[in-house]
Amino acid sequence: MANKKTLILFPLITQGIFSLFLPFFHAFHLKGLTDVFILTTVPAFLFALVCVYYQFHQRNLVQIAFFSGAISFFYTLTVLSFFLFQETFTEPMSLWEQSLALLFYAMMFALPSMMYAMVVLRLLLRKAPKT
Repeated sequence: MANKKTLILFPLITQGIFSLFLPFFHAFHLKGLTDVFILTTVPAFLFALVCVYYQFHQRNLVQIAFFSGAISFFYTLTVLSFFLFQETFTEPMSLWEQSLALLFYAMMFALPSMMYAMVVLRLLLRKAPKT
């Protein structure tokens, strides 16, 4: 029952922390907040669902890192593909350049997501049961 608060608190903390960086990029407006919501808060909620479903506790570091990275990687691949499809570029990119860029951006989002989840999510999960 204690993990249910993770469904609400983890995405809210994620939205708050990443929104704090928006003024540094002069993007503290509705579109910037929407982008933060789409790129960070939704995957955080999806990962919180995984944590509640599998009943992770604080000592499940390997599972937390794996699922957080995997969800973030595949979610970023999907979402950035749609963003890239909607953008109009002044200089066209070849397909292999776009694919390589998407893979690197997905890894760039997945690795910090793993670290962030292992630090912040451990504060919200319950302690391991004593054996």
